[in-house]
Amino acid sequence: MVLTAPATRLIGGLCVLLVYGLVLRPDVGLRPIDANAASADPALDASATAFAAGRYQDALAPTIELTRAFPNQQVYLERLAVIYQHLGQPAEEAAAWEAFVELSPTPIDACPALPHAYGKAARPDLAIDAFERCAAFEPGDTDMLSYLATAHERAGRADLAEAVHRQVIRIDSTHSGSLLGLARIDLRAGRFDQAGRAADTVLASEPGNTDAMLVAGLSAQRRGSTVEARRHLERGLALVEHGVDFHIALGVVDFAEGRVTDARRHFQRAVQLAPQRREEVAVWLERTEGPR
Repeated sequence: MVLTAPATRLIGGLCVLLVYGLVLRPDVGLRPIDANAASADPALDASATAFAAGRYQDALAPTIELTRAFPNQQVYLERLAVIYQHLGQPAEEAAAWEAFVELSPTPIDACPALPHAYGKAARPDLAIDAFERCAAFEPGDTDMLSYLATAHERAGRADLAEAVHRQVIRIDSTHSGSLLGLARIDLRAGRFDQAGRAADTVLASEPGNTDAMLVAGLSAQRRGSTVEARRHLERGLALVEHGVDFHIALGVVDFAEGRVTDARRHFQRAVQLAPQRREEVAVWLERTEGPR
């Protein structure tokens, strides 16, 4: 078929309009043809504006609408997950990240937020599963492996945790997360000297690392070196906003030095900051209780 000049101009004009639309509205070409898409334009602006302003509650409804109108657009699922994160809804956040992982060509972008969401939702089993998937998304990623090892630690799986932390150290001997992971394992196993040396190694390269300060302080306290323990713990407490672990550790140091009033103040502050840990501190509160 031979096209006439007017037909050629018409087709050319339509092509220009198509390209113009795709450039100015890149989401148009990706929209599914369904009834929801036709009413989604107001949601686009409402979601983007509220999200950019940090008004996450206002951003929630229009963003949910976008995920329904454009179910193949992972960018809206990612935004929804972040909104749920800021709203403190970890179960919903995890579900949004899971949907994102299914669609995204780079599922690693959901990590470590996805397993952390499961952790906050009190699902440690799903958190470990998610950490394992995150580590598999990019094999050899030392941060993802270290997160996985730490999850095993928290689940009480010391052998698995140590194995993965050592895998990280074989790849990067300076990885502070896994150096401290091994130090915590040594601390719990009574290898206080080894734990202290690992913490000192991290502090030599990262002087402001408060996790290393806590391990250094605890290992020194358990070796009976209360002066060294206090130095690390007081410095760490000054840098951490709440510092429940630092308060408890300093309370133990104060008690060992006979500073019972100071010790009790630390234990009371720990319970005030973390009421769920009262049972852990109860014995110390009893020991530091004054005459009735």
